[in-house]
Formats: sequence, C-alpha cells, structure tokens
Amino acid sequence: MGDEPTADDAGARGVPDGSRRRRGAAEPLTVEQLLARPGGPTTGGRRAARRQGAQPSAPSAPPPGVRNGLPPVPGAAPRPALPPVPGAPADWQPDPRPSRRSGPIPPLPGTVPPPVRTGATRLRPPRPVRRELTPGRRRLVRAAIALAAVAGVVLLYHLGLYFYVDQKISRVEALATDGPEILAAQLQEASETYLVVGTGVPDQEGPASVATLLASVSEDGERAVLVGFPPTALVDTPACRSADGEVRAPTTEAFARSLLDGGPSCMVRAVQQLSGVRVDHYLEVDLARLPGMVDALGGVPMCVVPSRATAAAAVPPPSGASELSGEAAAGYLRPAGDGTDATGTAVAERTQRLLTSTLRAAMSRDVVLDPPTLARFLSRAAEALTVDEQTTLGDLRALATSLGNVSGDAVARTGLPVAQVGHVPAGGEEAFVLLDGAGTRSLFDAVIDGSRVPDGFAAENDAPSEAAGEEPPAEAAVAADPQTALVPPAEVSVDVLNGTGTRGLAATVADALRAGGFVVGTVGNAEGTVSQSVVRHGPGTVAQARTVAAAVPGAVLQGSDSLGDTVQLVIGPGYESVVPVPPPAPAPEPQPEADTAAAAPVPGAAAVRC
Repeated sequence: MGDEPTADDAGARGVPDGSRRRRGAAEPLTVEQLLARPGGPTTGGRRAARRQGAQPSAPSAPPPGVRNGLPPVPGAAPRPALPPVPGAPADWQPDPRPSRRSGPIPPLPGTVPPPVRTGATRLRPPRPVRRELTPGRRRLVRAAIALAAVAGVVLLYHLGLYFYVDQKISRVEALATDGPEILAAQLQEASETYLVVGTGVPDQEGPASVATLLASVSEDGERAVLVGFPPTALVDTPACRSADGEVRAPTTEAFARSLLDGGPSCMVRAVQQLSGVRVDHYLEVDLARLPGMVDALGGVPMCVVPSRATAAAAVPPPSGASELSGEAAAGYLRPAGDGTDATGTAVAERTQRLLTSTLRAAMSRDVVLDPPTLARFLSRAAEALTVDEQTTLGDLRALATSLGNVSGDAVARTGLPVAQVGHVPAGGEEAFVLLDGAGTRSLFDAVIDGSRVPDGFAAENDAPSEAAGEEPPAEAAVAADPQTALVPPAEVSVDVLNGTGTRGLAATVADALRAGGFVVGTVGNAEGTVSQSVVRHGPGTVAQARTVAAAVPGAVLQGSDSLGDTVQLVIGPGYESVVPVPPPAPAPEPQPEADTAAAAPVPGAAAVRC
C-alpha cells in the first residue's frame, strides 16, 4: 500500500538490514516517549546543534559603510582613508596600547562583616567606678574652686593695674648709653646706675630747686655708692637734644641748668661728661607730690640716721625708727635755710632716703593685699614720677630693694669734692661751686672700678644697728662722748692743711685760729681731697681735737694711731669761718659710786636701732 514504508526507506531511518519490526497496530507516540529514547535522532541532533552553536566564531568583517557597528547612512558617501604619516615606512602600524586593568572595587560600606580576631586578644581594662563624693568633700571642692576664682580675679586686677600705671607714668627720652663720654664701658656692664633727680624743692627757686643723686649698685648687690651733685656746680654740658627736640649746643653752666634749660637728656649727658659713668636709669620725682604719695599709704616707716643731711632739714624727724606722715615728709624735705647746706647736696640725700622708704612701703604685703590703697598710691606715683623709656616699675622696685637690702658700711654716701664755694665769675652775678677736678676723677674712677669710694674721701655710711656688747666706731664715740671736756685753745697745737682748690685758704684759716687763741703749727696743702672739713687726731689728743672741731662748724673727727699727739685740721668744702670756742664746763662734783654707776651710759645706747 502507498502509505506503508518500503524497504528502501529502511536504511534512511536507521534500521539495520533494512528490516523493521512490525507491529500489529500503529500506536501513537507522545513527546515524552520521543525524548526518552536514548540516542534518538532528535535528542542527538539537538545536542550536537547546541555543541556547535557554543563554539565562538570569528567575527566577519563589517560590510563597507558600517561604522562602529552601526548601519550606514542611506545615501552617504564612504569615508576616505586617513593619509599616511609623513616620513613613516609604508608598513608602519601604531603600537598597540597596553591594556590597563582596573583595581579591585572596594566593597560597599556595611556589606562586609568586621574581621574576627584570632589568637590572643588584647582586652581593655574595665573603667574604674566613680566614687560618689561625700557632702564634706563636695563642700571642700566648692571652697577650693571659689578660692581659685578669687585668686585669679585678684591676680588679674593687679596685672591690669600694673600695666595701667606703667602706661600712664610719664616717660622721656633721656638715656645715651652709647655716648662717647662713657669711660671703660666693659667694666660697667654688670653694675646698675640710677640718676635720681628731685625737682621742686620746697622754698627754693632756680638751680637750688633741683636735687640730684647718682646711685651705683654693684653686680652682686652687696655695695652701693651714692654721690650727691651740687646744683650750682660749674660743669661742661656737651651737645644734647633738648626737651623740644632741638639740638642744644655745648655750654658751660650750673649743673641744674642742664635740666631746667635743656631737659633730662642734657642732664644725663652732663653727668656722663663729668663722671664717665654710664647712666642706665633716669628717675625724676616731683618733690611737691612726694608727700601725697606718703599720705596715700597712710604713713611711711623710715629709719632716720643722724647725719648732716638730716640736721639740715627744716623739721628733722627723731633718730631711729619713725613713722612719717605727709606733713612730716614735707618738713623733712624742706631745707632749714640757715646755711648748713652750702653745696645743696643734703636735700638730694633726704630725697633718696624718703623715696626709697616710700617705694619699699608700697611693696609691703599689707599694701599689696589692699587694692584700694595700692590703686591710690600708684595713681599718685604715676603723677609724681618721670622715667626714661626703658625703665619700668620693676626697675624702680629693684632700686628700692637694692638700696634697702644693703646697709651699714655697704652703702657709702659722699659728695663731689669741692674746691670753692660762692665763686662769681668776672662780669657775672650768679655764684657757682667749683669742683676739684683731680678729686672728682679719682672718685668716679673708683665707682667705675667697683662701686666704692676711694681712700681719703670723707664718706658717710648708714649707721648699722649695733648688737649688744659691740662698740660704735671711734669717731662717733669721741664726737658724742660728753665726758671728753673741751680744753682752752691756748693748750691746743694744730696743723692747718688746705684740702680744697682755693689758694691761700690754709693761711686764712690759720690766722683766724691764732686770733681765737690756738697754737698753729704747720700750714700747707693736704694730700688728696676731702668732701668736708676733717679734724684728725691721735689716741691721746681727743680733747684737743674736739676743741678744734668746736671752732670750725661742720668739721668731723677722724682718729688715727699714726698721728701720735698731732692734731690736724684739713679744710674741706663747706667751710665758712672760725667761731669762738665756748668756755670749758666746770668740773662736776664727785658723786657716790652708786650714783656714778647709775649715770654711766649703757653700751650701745647711742647706736641707732631700726
């Protein structure tokens, strides 16, 4: 039949020998049965097709006109080829660019779990448990915080007050530390030199209203020399810049005129020209306002030492420890006006003593811890003081501390050696003090060399506080010993020596002593200079020396074992005249031993104790 397969179709169907098992009836096949046949033509063909389709095939060349895989633009002309590179070979091809691999992409935050530590793990120590403070401790902490806050406020207040006054205080351009007149500058590097100037001396006008003192403190602070300058001393002032900024020509004038007519800078140059000493600090105080500074502190404690400067005050305070008020300070500064201060240096010493005591009182703990008093004092001090541009309140504190710590023989006070007092040049009317040039040079050479006074100068030292059982110096004992009676002038033989530069002064004094009944021996000139008249004597001529000193006002005693029985009168600056000697006092009636012992002076009672 036409629908049955033939034998020729058997080979094509894969039936061997061209035979096929015949089935009685044709059964329909399902898709599952066809797929379940192993090695069937359908499964194998599909698998082979899959295997053939998985093999990659080389891309065929794009047809002409295709650009970057895009079909050509209809109607567009083909793109011409690039022209060859000039000078390149015909077979040149560009080097292939190396492929750059991208780095690993970091994971997204939060997608990677934290690493798990293995092995020994370092554990944090447990936090200490805070202990609760007891009520007592809490109160103590609050009190400490409050105290620290108060201390901080006080500290800030004092710092603010310090800087306020430091800015308010008057300052002038006065120093010339590189001036050509300074001698041996390398020897003066360690020491500190202060020029202390007092202006407006009470009841004085012109040059006499200025008091000047030069203070030189050694490097170790153990010695100090205070030199007073006569305001009318005739000096040479070099070229300087005046207070109005103009250059002042060199001139010869009274020393105080350098300040009154020139200004602080001219006075500093005049001091350096005369002494060769470098001035490191300039301090000017208005003496009319200084008593107000004393009142601002409620009084100033001061150790008053008996001296010629103290005796020359209008109202000298009692010796020893005293409490000066503003009124007492004004009387202490005012000169007596009786001619006891012929050179005008005594008021400079009193100014320095009062100013130093005032500054030391202002630095005391009681004043520092009293803000209203401290503010009142600093406000008045800012109005009374004038300093140079480099000097600060700390430098003033150092000055007060230095001069307060050294005392006794460590502080030497002296004046410039004077040759003549009351010199009036020809054709002039103003009287000047003439200085002894050689003595002045000798004095300042010693100051430059080591802040000391050379031998031969009559220097006054601050009287030290004598301990019980110690004897005061011989000069003080002789001058104050009431048991040493005066003798008649006819029993005194004295040599008269001229210690000034005034010619013929020794002969004039010798004639006056002869007229007073003294026996005059040698008349001549003294070796060296002195700052005042001195009566030198041996151990056995104390009464004779006191008699000569009674005839020459202002003379001081100076004992020396080398003189033997000789009495010498060395005329110095400040000499005025010879006065009659008072008659010797009658001899006292003898008293019982008990009364004599009771009347005997206590050892050391005459010494000043502060």
